[in-house]
Amino acid sequence: MEKSSFNWAEVKQLNLFQISLAFAIPSAIAFTGFRVVLPMVYNNGAAPIVAWPVIASIMLAGFTLAPIVMMRREAVELGISLKERMCLKPLDRKQWIFAVLVLTGGLVVAGASASIVPAWISVSGLTVPEYFPFFLNPTVDPMATPLSQLSPNFQIKGAYWLIGLFAVTLFLNILVEELYFRAWLLPKMISLGGISWVVNGVAFAFYHTFQLWLLPQLIPLSLIMAFVVYKTRSIWPAFAIHLIVNSLNVGAIIFLIVA
Repeated sequence: MEKSSFNWAEVKQLNLFQISLAFAIPSAIAFTGFRVVLPMVYNNGAAPIVAWPVIASIMLAGFTLAPIVMMRREAVELGISLKERMCLKPLDRKQWIFAVLVLTGGLVVAGASASIVPAWISVSGLTVPEYFPFFLNPTVDPMATPLSQLSPNFQIKGAYWLIGLFAVTLFLNILVEELYFRAWLLPKMISLGGISWVVNGVAFAFYHTFQLWLLPQLIPLSLIMAFVVYKTRSIWPAFAIHLIVNSLNVGAIIFLIVA
């Protein structure tokens, strides 16, 4: 079993203000993209199911490069490989079993939290904007809603090229969230002690300021993934579960395209 020589305690730590900025800056960019640019594009006739992944991919491409560049610099300073600094440490069977059990429990909790979302939307007054695609609206059942209502200004059925677009967006989203928020940022927060993963998880959930109606589900998922990365010192389990969850979410769209 290959061991990592990356000691999280040796990386330069961030203070609370810097940590706040590290979450606030990408959140502000994402909010601008989805709550300012997206409605403008929508008002010019673009379909949400197309405009959303295009805008997301453009933003995510930049977000992907930033943590890699920063971690490469830190890897040189620490005398370790980029792979080690990216927290891509391989795990043994015992660690994988631990990670799978914990993440599965987190998924169960997040799944149960889905029933809270409608009540949360009602109490908080949050609404899903019409310029957001249907798959981000928890009150819409895509399997029980006519296609004409899901995407009234775009024909989903037969638009096979959308599968490629969503595949790119899906992969970039996972890369950004695992490399930036957990691989780069979490090790730089351990000066907070045992609550570093809690702060990371909660702050990551609130990073999604552009879709806070999903907060009841985002919080448990964010916490459980931060906890597993904190305990294993590797993003592989979180990357894997992230891929599975996002793939399932996109699965409904693929079904509508090919069915």
